[in-house]
Amino acid sequence: MTVLTVAALAAPADFRPTKTTERCQLFLGPALSNGVVPMRAECRFPNVDFAKLDAAFSRWGDHDVPFSTVLSSEVVGAVGGEALVRQVHAVKGVADRECLLQMKRTLLPEGGARFSWTLAAGPQEVADGRVAVAFDDGMWEVTPHAEGGVSAIHQLAYDPGGRVPGFLVRWFQTAGLADIVEQMEAWASGL
Repeated sequence: MTVLTVAALAAPADFRPTKTTERCQLFLGPALSNGVVPMRAECRFPNVDFAKLDAAFSRWGDHDVPFSTVLSSEVVGAVGGEALVRQVHAVKGVADRECLLQMKRTLLPEGGARFSWTLAAGPQEVADGRVAVAFDDGMWEVTPHAEGGVSAIHQLAYDPGGRVPGFLVRWFQTAGLADIVEQMEAWASGL
């Protein structure tokens, strides 16, 4: 098996490396003013076609397909050119989380695309038995790589709301992030 060296793409200087996988370097940033610690993954996926990934990831309602922690992703409207997407998130051992996100696609000057999201303004209404996500700002940046495949950056600042055991938060910030990028690569490689 060939191991690809993942060169640091653009990690902010104050992010610290936490883990290296075959295709990615993972980082944790300094806590935001709300206490949320952002996570970042910088990856190279050699078997992913940019055009196919761009088309597939632009379908906001399909974001539950590649990621095991996203139970559902439903487009429910739009505001200011951005999609309003209701998502339900699940991790074993805690109540499901629910949120209404504003999602948008932005073209990058180097020929790639950024898919970003944040919680929609206003109160977050959730179904009985679910917990409202307290904070969810994230993005995927994907660009064609000169040697084939894509370079990908995933950054996420997430507060699930409610009570979550500390060990579960720490797992999500390392092994959970590694799972997310592996799931993205596996899904995108099959497009």
